[in-house]
Amino acid sequence: MLFSVLGALVIVGLCLVCVVGAVLVPLRWWSHGGAAGAAKDYLSKSTVVQTQLGPIKEFGRFPTGSESIINGQGSAHFVITIKGQLRNGSAELDLVRKPGQTWKVTSAVLSVEGREIPLEGASASPAPPAQDHPEGSGDSGQDEQPRSI
Repeated sequence: MLFSVLGALVIVGLCLVCVVGAVLVPLRWWSHGGAAGAAKDYLSKSTVVQTQLGPIKEFGRFPTGSESIINGQGSAHFVITIKGQLRNGSAELDLVRKPGQTWKVTSAVLSVEGREIPLEGASASPAPPAQDHPEGSGDSGQDEQPRSI
């Protein structure tokens, strides 16, 4: 009887380890790898973040947002909380990735005490909307540029 009870406890324990592992491993990947990792790396190197918040003590555990990769091409949008030595803030970032390349930040804004501060090295304003060409107007002769939305 003792062996059956111990066996049942071992089986329940193994099931709990598997369930917890199945939940925590993807969450760790989500918050530390891929686009989220590139966003945190970008923020840790930003002089504006260092100036406004002081040296970064830590980032929030789990960034909110989304990441999508289709045929190697990706886009991501994150909001990440940041704890600095002087004060706390949050950053909203958009990233893109082309096949075979690393994630690149296309826009980033730091929010500190109700103020929004555009971060360097990224276009902080969205691209202008596409203009409709009247029928028969032909090609404008300019190459289309990718736009982030």
